Amino acid sequence: MVQPVADFKHPTSFWSVVFVIACALPVFRVFGDEGAAANNDLFFANADGTATVFANSFETHALRASGADIVPVKAPLFDDPSLLPTSGDNNFIYRLVHRLIPGDSPRDPPPADINSPGPDTANFPNSPFTLQKGRSYIESSPIVMSRAGPGTPRTWAWSFLMRTGLTDDCEFRVFSGGPVVVGPINGDPSYSGFAPLVFDLKIHLWGEEDWLYYPSVGLEAFLATNLASKQFQVGNQPGLTILVAHKFPGEILLEWNVGYFGTNDPDALDTLSESNVAASWALQKQLSKKLAVFYQGFYNGANGNYFPADIVSGLGGYWSATQRLGLFASYNWSIDKMGSPSGGYSGFAYAY
Repeated sequence: MVQPVADFKHPTSFWSVVFVIACALPVFRVFGDEGAAANNDLFFANADGTATVFANSFETHALRASGADIVPVKAPLFDDPSLLPTSGDNNFIYRLVHRLIPGDSPRDPPPADINSPGPDTANFPNSPFTLQKGRSYIESSPIVMSRAGPGTPRTWAWSFLMRTGLTDDCEFRVFSGGPVVVGPINGDPSYSGFAPLVFDLKIHLWGEEDWLYYPSVGLEAFLATNLASKQFQVGNQPGLTILVAHKFPGEILLEWNVGYFGTNDPDALDTLSESNVAASWALQKQLSKKLAVFYQGFYNGANGNYFPADIVSGLGGYWSATQRLGLFASYNWSIDKMGSPSGGYSGFAYAY
């Protein structure tokens, strides 16, 4: 049966079009390439009228003749800092901080970097430097242990610190000793619970990380709350600490903190709290771009990791595993033979 003309189709016409496009495509790519860089190149116009091009593929004759600054973009190594923001840098917390707090916002979020300014819980003193606005760290020590001593039980805790930059010179922090287990002593049974939750503000007053000799200074104000298990509740206790850092030639860094904090007897929460002076310090040597060792100590209490002793010193190390992840560990001992004779901690810090 003969089909009507309206229903008749020419399959050869379709394949002819496909063949022509396939043959012409390489020609279009060759001639089109002379006038611009690849489609995934990034162009930035500078204030002086020049241009900077981040070239993802290849340079062309026309691009080189334009006089633009060409910066090749390549996949970073495992441990190299990223020059451009990555997909995880523009996260929810970063956007929320910039939306709620007025001020200039960069076109692209700064890359999250665990080494700038660096974790605070790797050693006893806190750094005077703060996170950039919107950048955040989470620092956690799953192993914080101390041995039993005269009248002092052995302990285990899992401490943590969460910090976010509100501005480039001020950060909001929440930290706690976390879950704590206290062993039996002198016939008393062991007990466990959650250590008090502490709310904290750290302010960078002055100084730069590349200063030599001159001190960089910060201030930390915190409030230890009664948000804790009953056996660890000591009321709402304020604290204030001065944070100082000195950088010396040879990649040597000295950090020290001096401050006071309130404390109370869990059985007498209605009485006025007592003020206690506390100090901590650490002398750090940078062995390589990724590895640092330190000698540290404290009097009357460390900032983060719990250690039941009065005067303590110890040795530790910090390893920058990636741009976002840092690992640390330390072993410490009592100098005045009061409280726990020795103990240690290990943990990690993650930038986001």
